[in-house]
Amino acid sequence: MDMIKTVIFSLLLMMSTAAFAQNYPPTKTYEVLVGEVRLPSVDNGTITVRECAKCNYETHQVTPRTTYALNGKNMSLEDFRELIETLRREGDHVVNVRRDIQTDTITQVFIYTQ
Repeated sequence: MDMIKTVIFSLLLMMSTAAFAQNYPPTKTYEVLVGEVRLPSVDNGTITVRECAKCNYETHQVTPRTTYALNGKNMSLEDFRELIETLRREGDHVVNVRRDIQTDTITQVFIYTQ
């Protein structure tokens, strides 16, 4: 009887995990220094990132649905570009760039500062 309960529980757990995974597309988040990111100039442009000083640059598509945020607060691309320029002058800050692996598009670009 315990074996049957264990098997049923395992099956239910696998089904719930699969359902959860289907609701959230796989993503990759790049954590790059502010100097290693080139922001798009338009909403439907491209962003270029480099994960390390010796790494190659990678270019990815952004869309009008891509969000830009500072400390969890969304802002326009134009305002975010100004923020990045200010942060570049101040020193090393980390920019997070989240890419949807299935569509190969950038969904979020965000920074958390102290």
